[in-house]
Formats: sequence, structure tokens, C-alpha cells
Amino acid sequence: MANAAAKRARKDLRLDPFALPIRYSAPLPGPASATAASVYLDRAKVVVKRTLGGIPATLSYPVSAFRGVAVRMKVEPETGDVSAVIELMHRDPCMTLPLAVAGDLGDAEDVAADWQAWGKALGLPLLIVEGDGTVREALSQLGGLVVNPVKARRIVSSLSRRRPRFLKRRKTGIQGETELLTGREIIARD
Repeated sequence: MANAAAKRARKDLRLDPFALPIRYSAPLPGPASATAASVYLDRAKVVVKRTLGGIPATLSYPVSAFRGVAVRMKVEPETGDVSAVIELMHRDPCMTLPLAVAGDLGDAEDVAADWQAWGKALGLPLLIVEGDGTVREALSQLGGLVVNPVKARRIVSSLSRRRPRFLKRRKTGIQGETELLTGREIIARD
């Protein structure tokens, strides 16, 4: 029992989306999964250092190259434990980066809050990965949000030459006759 808890503690990962930039290491899927990759995550870019075919490689991507922030439920085949994984999903499955792994599903509200916070912090859509591997957007299930773009206000031509409202209380200056000053210079002499 203690051994299972120790394994779960080693697998748990929770990064803070409000503490960007972040450096961490995580095992990535693919042919080079034996070693952990070093990941640098910023609001604008992602840099991954890993070995590919025995050769060290540094891969740099803009955050916009990723599909979105995905959440998936993962079942361990040996133990039957269920965990929630929040990941930065890439079109290449070998470049999908884990952001949070929660082994205890009693924290489901925390997982959902982290998922939404990562989506806002990186400016990416929220995705759900189904059990069969299909990916869909979270807002499509909710009916989506309809956001109308803000239209520029049209200036009515009859009001275009009027004074602004905050200046209406002030009186306009009236230029009167210009006075011409005449005189002679007084010089003090001894």
C-alpha cells in the first residue's frame, strides 16, 4: 500500500499557470521515452530539449503551434488507478507536454480549475480527449459562446460639428476689440 502511494507521488505533477516562465522535466511519449525531456514553457514559446535517436536535440515552438490545452482520464492497466492529465496538446503526439497529473480524483474541481487557468494563460482552446482518443473542443459540448465583435460607432453627421458634452457647460471665448497700447518710454536720467 505504501509502495503504491510512493509511485503515485512520483507520477503527480502540478505546474502553476500563473508562474510563467516555467522549467521542468517530464517523460514524453515516443521512441526516446526512456529519458526525461527538459521543458521551458513561456507565454510565447516552448523549448524542449530531449534525445532523438541518441542525438541531443533542442526543439523550439511558438505556443500557437499547439492545438490547445487538453484534459484526459488515464487508467493504469496494472493497478486500475484512474488519473487526470492536463496536457499541452500538439499535432505530433510525441510533442504533447504534460502540465498537470492528478492521481487523486477527489480534486476534480482543482483539475478543472487548472485546466481552465492553463487555457487562459496560454490563450489556447480547451480540449477534451475521449477514451477512444478522439479530441473535441469543450465549448462545442456547451453549445459554444457566441461573441459578437464590437462594431465602431457611426458618427451622425448632424452632430459632428457640435461641441462635446463636457465642454457645453463652459462658455466659448469671445474675442473683443484688440486694444492698441501707445505711450512713450520713460528713462530715468540724472
